[in-house]
Amino acid sequence: MKITEPLISKPIFSEKVWGSETLNEIFKVKTNEKIGEVWLYSGLNNYETELVGKDSGQLYGKPSELFPHYPLLLKLIATSSWLSIQLHPDDEIAKQIENQQWGKSEAWFFLKDKGRIKVSNDNPNLLKALEDNSWDDFLEEFEMNKNDIIYIPAGTVHTLGPNSLLLEIQQSSDLTYRLYDWGRPREIHVEKSKMVLKRVKSSYAIARNSQGLQTKYFSFMKFANQIKKGWGLFVDLNTFETIVLSEDTEYLFKGEFVEFRMNNRGWDI
Repeated sequence: MKITEPLISKPIFSEKVWGSETLNEIFKVKTNEKIGEVWLYSGLNNYETELVGKDSGQLYGKPSELFPHYPLLLKLIATSSWLSIQLHPDDEIAKQIENQQWGKSEAWFFLKDKGRIKVSNDNPNLLKALEDNSWDDFLEEFEMNKNDIIYIPAGTVHTLGPNSLLLEIQQSSDLTYRLYDWGRPREIHVEKSKMVLKRVKSSYAIARNSQGLQTKYFSFMKFANQIKKGWGLFVDLNTFETIVLSEDTEYLFKGEFVEFRMNNRGWDI
């Protein structure tokens, strides 16, 4: 199919126990529980966003149909309490035990001040904490402000705290293993978490007051009032509308945006 106009990715709203009314207010949506995640662009089976023409309103299809070689997942996240302490498998473990193509490395780009995170790559002591819940002894806590970035490669233990608003770019995977969930009655993935901690060595990175990031899987950059061309995801920082450009489409972006691109070095496609 020839695509000659920018596409709009229609968001999917996901209610979470730790969600925030912030996202309900931004998108003017009423839900039973507060929204925690807005899936801005997704090609995951059963959770795909629809792509429509920005000018024509025509329904073109879904990411898995139109752009199967660009397996990125983009979310807007807001919180009112701590997420579970969690980690994600790498590609190898995802294939081996989940029969899925991709693991999950991700990055968070904070959109307001005074967010909070806890994170660690101290795997031997994290294995101990998995047995006795001594998480505060080994997780490092940071306050994250507007334009701060953290890269969380697969295998990194992390959690996101209350009062956070961020964009999350990641590999197209929804594999999450919980290690601890603050007493909430949700499944804890002990054995899978142990496997990842024993086999995956990774290192997180934090950048302060930054405009972007490049990893082996993806890159992103904040910009304003520029012409862009070629495949990418573009989030309007005023409305959070997500625009998708196909390989041959050019568009003048007016206002402040974040541009997300795929980096082919990290993928076996």
